[in-house]
Amino acid sequence: MEKFFKRLLATCIAGILLMPTGLYAAGAPGTTIYVDGSPVKTSTMMQNDRQMVPAAFFRSMKASVSWSEKYRSAVISRSSMTIGFPSGASFADYGLRQSEQWRRDELPTTTINDSGRIYVPLAYTARKLGLNVHYDARSKRTSISSTGQNGIHSLSAAGSTAGLGPVSQEDLKWLYQVTEAEAGGESYKGKTAVAASILNRVKSPEWPKTIQETIFQVTHYNGKSYYQYSPVLDKRIYEVMPSEETKKAVQAALNGEDPSEGAIVFYNPDKTDNQWVRSKEVTVIIGNHVFAK
Repeated sequence: MEKFFKRLLATCIAGILLMPTGLYAAGAPGTTIYVDGSPVKTSTMMQNDRQMVPAAFFRSMKASVSWSEKYRSAVISRSSMTIGFPSGASFADYGLRQSEQWRRDELPTTTINDSGRIYVPLAYTARKLGLNVHYDARSKRTSISSTGQNGIHSLSAAGSTAGLGPVSQEDLKWLYQVTEAEAGGESYKGKTAVAASILNRVKSPEWPKTIQETIFQVTHYNGKSYYQYSPVLDKRIYEVMPSEETKKAVQAALNGEDPSEGAIVFYNPDKTDNQWVRSKEVTVIIGNHVFAK
């Protein structure tokens, strides 16, 4: 893979000259995405519940976008991060400029060449380039801001996410751990939904005000202790190692994605007979989990 990218990057400058004219997002009507508060019009398409945009859209975020005719790939670079999206492939290869270690992300989407216009996943690409993405379900507005770091974002002790208040590194650590313990075998969407449902509790006045307190909350009734999440009870939360996919799913939830559709609980119907959770209004079923509010 390293040799592939060395050759790929060596052809990027020449690739710019060969880039199909359709690769440019020429302000196609119908969709507006806000970049650092400014509206940018672009064409989009949906694939597996993911929003796809032309690769050239990322020029509005000061990214370099080129086309490698030899490798049939769109190449997007910003700061020290470079990502290659081979046309027709369901993966992306990426690496930092100061490192020769190149890695591959399997994607739930396939890069599309639509008459020379190359469509790539918006949220994945933006976050990989160190940008923050937020989708407001009520206004159906997607916003991108240029703050953040390459790859997995890290929130400082003073960091916060809309509606959550301060989010500490310790909060982030335990959100990774519980999401992996609860949904390690679930899809990316299932992992995101689990993390989002926990965050929905934090936002609710009926639950503790921090992520860590919500995860480790124990209530006592009639001499019994009731844990909110089984991995806390059986200690799995301390044993798991969060995958990169789990971390990305958690970050997506922190950025506003909510496949749980507002759920505050989730359960596996084959593993629980808890009548309290079963009495809740079901919002969606994803994989082995029923989500409810």
